[in-house]
Amino acid sequence: MPSILVAATALAGLTLFVYVLLTVVGVIANSKGELPKEYSLTKTGAPPPAYVGNIGRNFVNLLELPVLFYALVAFHLASNIAVSPTQLALAWGFVALRYAHTLVHITVNTLGIRFLLHRISAVVLVVMWVNFALGL
Repeated sequence: MPSILVAATALAGLTLFVYVLLTVVGVIANSKGELPKEYSLTKTGAPPPAYVGNIGRNFVNLLELPVLFYALVAFHLASNIAVSPTQLALAWGFVALRYAHTLVHITVNTLGIRFLLHRISAVVLVVMWVNFALGL
């Protein structure tokens, strides 16, 4: 398995873990009566408790920016061009930053740290795309 695909698999694993966590926490919150039915049905009315909402928003985050990472990995694999050590380090950096972002988001949810991790990961992804476009 190409190394960059391992990085993508690690990120997919995080996304699936957060999805399972959201499901379990949602079921528990629902059984405690903490999850408003109206919100569950229509996303209107009283919001869910923060611990559920943060996990849900993090799951959505993992379906946004990482899509460009997965596309880049697919392009790398389809091009049959060797992934440079720099590109591989950037890929793992992106994945590590997304793990750190998730950890902050679903625990302490400190906005400044979360924002910084998200933006740094976006810059890393831009650099990866530029490298790919330039054949580096």
